[in-house]
Parts: sequence; structure tokens; C-alpha cells
Amino acid sequence: MLTKILPKNARIAVAVSGGADSVVLLDRLAAVAEGLGLTLSVVHCEHGIRGEDSLRDAAFTKALAKVYGLPFTLFSEDCIALAKKRGVSLETAAREFRYRCYEELLASGADYIALAHHLDDEAETVLFRISRGTSIGGAQGMQPIYGKYLRPLLDESKDEILAYAAAKGLKYCQDETNFERTATRNILRLDVLPTLEKAVPGAKENLAAFATQAKEDDELLYALAKGLVEKETPENSSDTGYRVKAGQMPLVRRACLLVMRQLGIEKDYTSKHLQSVAELFSLKTGAQVSLPKGIVAVRSYERILFKKAEMSRGELPCVSFQFREFMWGRYALRVSLSPIEGALYVDADKIAEGAVIRQRREGDTFRRFGGGEKPLKKYLIDKKIPQGLRDGLPVLAVGSKVLAVFGVEIAEDVKVTDQTKKTAYLAVKEK
Repeated sequence: MLTKILPKNARIAVAVSGGADSVVLLDRLAAVAEGLGLTLSVVHCEHGIRGEDSLRDAAFTKALAKVYGLPFTLFSEDCIALAKKRGVSLETAAREFRYRCYEELLASGADYIALAHHLDDEAETVLFRISRGTSIGGAQGMQPIYGKYLRPLLDESKDEILAYAAAKGLKYCQDETNFERTATRNILRLDVLPTLEKAVPGAKENLAAFATQAKEDDELLYALAKGLVEKETPENSSDTGYRVKAGQMPLVRRACLLVMRQLGIEKDYTSKHLQSVAELFSLKTGAQVSLPKGIVAVRSYERILFKKAEMSRGELPCVSFQFREFMWGRYALRVSLSPIEGALYVDADKIAEGAVIRQRREGDTFRRFGGGEKPLKKYLIDKKIPQGLRDGLPVLAVGSKVLAVFGVEIAEDVKVTDQTKKTAYLAVKEK
């Protein structure tokens, strides 16, 4: 798979932890780089979790990059403190930290990020999701190419990777936390999968093959489900215009999910939400199900209509400034380190901690780009923003100081200059 999925003449940042998998990935890529015209670099994310061992891995990886004559980028973060601050698991905080680092590299010149996931990781992921009761869509596992992320070793087993490292005499670090049976995935990797493989030889390959087949089957079902989705001009202010026609239940569920995603309901729903919406066809006209994001699904004869409540001032959420894409009222907002056509852009390092995205408030001030400071309300009036839209516009603010009005203008305080090292892009689209 390795040479089949690698794009020619690309700039690839190789994520190297120092472990066997990523060290082998780096060696394999270095061996084919010249022939494919690849420009490689090494990136290491130091999570601040394992103390001196973590720093040792970072130093090892830096030295390894030097051996290959490649540029090296180090990112460091105290993920333990980050997890507590954000109220998420350590695993989630660490993963989000890594992908923020990768997105920064992609924004600053890398074409792709190469990751060292392999066949055993794929089997582990599929088994984990199936055990938690996933649908066929969730059983798809990982993909060799997913956007700007490459997984060249996805069809190779851990044993094959270790054999390659031994044959080449490659040195690597050992993360002892991978052998602690406190995390579910470690138990699957250390106990469940080996036992399963012993009972059913070839189980790992079969799980990976099932993931590929599940992807193909799911894509076909979604293609058919699109035929049940209608998009019409809204009849009133609360009607989103999306409707799902009656049909076979597997297709109805997928059609409802397609609409929910279009309306910004990406992660907040449960399987119970989805099943309840699909089952509206077994109920009388007028029956409804409440969904996240203020959406309501309503049975209307042979259709399910998706409506959203009009949100008045004070009902829109105040959310922490983060790099992500999400629904906010009737707007789809995207905050990214990657360039977005038509978006406002600001110096990310000038956005103070505690910045939030919210509605405007009394007392807000705005120092317009290249101009003086004035009350935000007066600024919006001067810009001839209709009164009915002013309260619902998303603004980026710290306290009463507004740093940007999405879709309108940024403040002088966060403008990009020759000294800017990291640029953030703010995009807004009305749904």
C-alpha cells in the first residue's frame, strides 16, 4: 500500500513518536522519497505526560531526524493540565493537541501528515466500536487516505513492522504506558486481540477486511438514502426546508442522519435520537422528536419535516474560542488554522486566553481595523447592519472588547502583521 497511496512531489510531515511503528514509517518513507519526489520533515508532539521519559522520546526523535537529514518540529503541551482545564479525558486532550499541531503544519506549508497506524490498530478500532454497539457506518475503521492525512502502513501487521525494524537494526523508544491495563484499548491490544487471534487465526485481517466492506456497503446505502431527502424553499421562518420521504427503514435512518448533519447536528445526537426520528413514520401526523441544536423533527403525512425554533436574544450560546467547525444559531461557523476562501483572518497569538464567541452585549466596544474605538452598537449602525441582524451576529470577544464580528470586520488589535507567526481564519455561513 505504501507506494500506492503516496502522492508524488508532495511535502509530507511524518508524525514520529519515537516508537517502533513511527520509526519504521519514517525509514520506509525516506527510502522512497527521492523516487517519488517527496520532501519529508519530522514532527514530534510531546504531551508532558510521562515526565523524563517523554522528554527522552522527544530528544531521541530530534536526533533521528538529524540522522535522516530532515527538518524537525517539536510541539509541547501539558496535556494533564489541559484535560483538567477543559473537563475532558487525558486521551481526548492528547489527541486534540496532536491534531492542532498537525493542522498548524498543514497551514504553514505541509501538504500531508503521515501517521503510523497499522493493521493491528485497525482491527483494534473496529473491535472496539463493534463492542460498543456501533452501526455499520461506525465499523468502517480508519482510511489509508483521509483528507490531508496518510496511513501508509495500514495493511501491515505489528509483527511485520517489528520484523522490519529488526532486519534493518532500527532503534526505537518503548512507551511503558502501552503495557498498562488501565485503558480499554490497551486491554484489547494486550489481551483480547491476541486471544481472539489464537482462537481464530487471521482474525485481525478479517476485522480489517470487514471494515473495508462496511465502508463500501455504507456508501451504497447513503447513495440510495439521498433519494429520500428533499430540499425545498421554507414555507415559514422555522421550516429548514429539509424533508425525508417514507421508505425502507435502513434508508430512512440514513436519510434522517444526512439531514441532521446538514443542520449541524454532528456529534451531539445518540442512536436513540436517530431511531426515534425514523420511527415517526409509525406515529400520527403531528408527532415530533426534539433534537440537539434546537431542531425538531415532525411527522407530516408521508414526510418528516425538520424545523428549528426561532432564537431570540440571550438564547444563543457563549462558546470558548477553539479551532473547529460548529453550528451557532442559524450560522455555521468555522475557525481554522488552514486558509478559508473569503474568511476574515487574524493573528492567532493576539487572541487572549478566555476569548469567546457570543452575541453582542451592551457596553461592547470595537476598535475597527485601521480606525478608532467606538461602541459596537454604533459601529454596526454605521455599517448599516439591519437592526434585526445585529443581535444575532456572532462576535469574538474578550470581556467587553470585541476582536472580530464574523462576516463583517476584525479589530485593529488582532490584525496580521509581518511579525505574525500563526494566522487564524474565521468563516461564517448562514444555514
